[in-house]
Amino acid sequence: MKRILCFSAYAANLRYVALARGLRDHGYEVIASKSHGPSGSILELALTLLPNCWLALTCRADLAAGFKPHPNVTLPLWIAKLRGLPTWLDVDDLDHAYRTGWVGTLVEILQRPFPRLYTIVTYHNENLREHLIRDRHVNPDRLLRVEQGVDCRLFDGQAAPDRVAEVRRRFDLAGKPVAVYTAHLNVASDLEPVLTAWQTVVRELPAAVLLVVGGGPLRQHFENLAGQMGLTSQVHFTGEVSHGDVPAFFAVADVALLYFSPRLVNQYRCSLKLREYFAAGVKVVCNDVGELPTFAHLTYQSSSDPAAFAANIVRVLRGGGDRREQQAHDYARQQLHWPRLIEQATREIVARGGLASPD
Repeated sequence: MKRILCFSAYAANLRYVALARGLRDHGYEVIASKSHGPSGSILELALTLLPNCWLALTCRADLAAGFKPHPNVTLPLWIAKLRGLPTWLDVDDLDHAYRTGWVGTLVEILQRPFPRLYTIVTYHNENLREHLIRDRHVNPDRLLRVEQGVDCRLFDGQAAPDRVAEVRRRFDLAGKPVAVYTAHLNVASDLEPVLTAWQTVVRELPAAVLLVVGGGPLRQHFENLAGQMGLTSQVHFTGEVSHGDVPAFFAVADVALLYFSPRLVNQYRCSLKLREYFAAGVKVVCNDVGELPTFAHLTYQSSSDPAAFAANIVRVLRGGGDRREQQAHDYARQQLHWPRLIEQATREIVARGGLASPD
């Protein structure tokens, strides 16, 4: 059994969770750092820094892997490197671009020196690759693309009928056009332009309901914003939902919404929610920023103008569409299913890291 020591900036990072599970499924023993503090918070970053460094110093392993280049990952990886272990860093965002001002600058400074130091650096889209080469000075030979995947098994069967019925009752959805927007409501969420568009949608379709599925530190902010926009009865916030319950919300939806505002960070993101929408076979209405134009043939896409986005939502809710969601469903299973992606990535990571196959 070969041992892989894993550090994640946030224990709930779904990309990390999927990759760690995939490595276990391939027979590797994964030693994962423990989470401390509120999930996904700055406090989690702070409280895990020293324990992660101690684990890197003391744990026997054959490879050290880190997910997101925050200090609670990069410093432990540096310690593992000094111990002679091959190292793997996964970069899945332009983290500093989520925030402006001194906070964004600090994040950029803290992350800048590290990616070029490690044996393997994985990423998920071409823009991020160019950034790593140009701005982080990573040797292209060390780079490996690992596409953003989705666990299609979660959406393989029908959602539990009792959960679907419960969602319909809880939000009084019978006979109403329903849109769903899934998100962790933090600085990454572009919910505000979606709410702006929804004001136009309900003028055309007064019975339409938007379900915002997920919690997060900005949930109250967005609830207050929806109230100020006069959308209290047309927008419902579900709060935190277990991943296993997400299919029930997709099952009640006529469309799923995704909007990337034209800010720098969205040029480097790969949307997990988009891939889950595809896997569920739900119609996706989105705009045309970042990676989204790549999927224009699988989505119902408009410009980023809120009026155009709203008009597109109304059109699809009224029955517009050409069944491209079925193509998206097939594409997710053929190209984006995590086990397939992890099998491909594992072979390359094992070869580059000099890690033998598990006994």
